[in-house]
Amino acid sequence: MSALAGRRGVLLLGAKVVLSLALMAALLARIPLDRLGATLRAADPAWLAAAGLVMFGSNVLGSWQWSRLLAAADIRIPFWKVCAYYHVGLFFNNFLPANVGGDIARVLDASRYARTRAAAVSTVILDRLIGTVALAGLALITTLPAIDAFHLSLAYLALVGFCGVSVAVLWAVFHPRFLKVVEAALARVGLGRLKPHLDDLASRLAGFRARRHLLLRLLLVALVVQIARIGVHVLVSRALGLAVPLPYFFLFVPLLAVIVSLPISLNGIGVREGAGIVLFGLVGVDQARAFSLQFTTYLVAVAVSLLGGVIFLARLPRRRAGAGTTGRTSG
Repeated sequence: MSALAGRRGVLLLGAKVVLSLALMAALLARIPLDRLGATLRAADPAWLAAAGLVMFGSNVLGSWQWSRLLAAADIRIPFWKVCAYYHVGLFFNNFLPANVGGDIARVLDASRYARTRAAAVSTVILDRLIGTVALAGLALITTLPAIDAFHLSLAYLALVGFCGVSVAVLWAVFHPRFLKVVEAALARVGLGRLKPHLDDLASRLAGFRARRHLLLRLLLVALVVQIARIGVHVLVSRALGLAVPLPYFFLFVPLLAVIVSLPISLNGIGVREGAGIVLFGLVGVDQARAFSLQFTTYLVAVAVSLLGGVIFLARLPRRRAGAGTTGRTSG
């Protein structure tokens, strides 16, 4: 079964890569490359630096959100280390072909301070779900005025469904009945051996049920993070010389973020730019500039996440030395 799951994973990854490449090729074939190049070359470095600082600030706030969950799970890690681990996770999210790579990195780092790995897993799962619910809720509110103005009724219905699923999953992780369904499904595909680990994870998640006020506060923090990401788009647009009024960013950017979060392409590449062309085209932004806006914003996020790559590389010698010492001691 594991070999079959591995082949399916490779095929799914291959399909995402093909889709991203096909979308980018189709978009670039329709955009005048000379105009695209001119737009990118004219970008103002000062505005891009400001966008990078806002992105970094939103990441620090996201780190604080995760640190509160770690503390609630009795995992005591200094905040500067939580921030470092968070950025390492962002680096792997951007440079590995699946967004779960960063979550795995965070779990491994946090597990060094936890009694069980399930405790670390529970914090990462909740951190992800809180962020998703905040994004879905924000998009549900900010996109509402665009339904009639830009004929986005179908997109809004899909957004309602996404929000409903996000809230349902957050509710389900706290309820044992959902666990039984998951365990039964895993048993049918030969993964029943995971039951003890799932039971441990469920008990860890159940510990958060009595901390509803904490979860509500963190939901507000996650909303601020998402609003900061809108600010990054605004600053990048200024760097590119776009005169798009601020309200349109609140109309379109959360909806774009929801679309990009769907696991249908390689880290959202191609989907992000195509959806941006469609949405910002509704307010008169030409294809080259709309493409540049989305692609440059993505590059800003990637550039900031490189800090995590530097942290990861800098700590490798120390961790290898520690592993070697442990091996010699045990030997």
